[in-house]
Amino acid sequence: MRHRVRRHVEGERHIVALVAWIARDSREVAFRFLDAVESSITSLRFMPGKGSPKQLDDPLLANMRSWAVTGFPNHLYEMRGEDVFVLAVVHGARQYERALRDRVK
Repeated sequence: MRHRVRRHVEGERHIVALVAWIARDSREVAFRFLDAVESSITSLRFMPGKGSPKQLDDPLLANMRSWAVTGFPNHLYEMRGEDVFVLAVVHGARQYERALRDRVK
């Protein structure tokens, strides 16, 4: 079964910003990162429950999961019914709870 994957507009902006940041050092790595992100997001269509549940304090973020982009930092997504909703692509070490809270309201 294929699930629909939707993306938050700020999540898209994160991807573009990360690609631009990485490209400052290496365009090749930036394009590899973009391909890895797209591949990871597409894979969620076929297996949306994969990844780790996040233990976040805010009840609005109770369904949050993370999945590593192969060879790169984590991206976070939330299940909404049968849909996968990509909220952000962020490094796992960043404090992202506040930004995600604003996106799920």
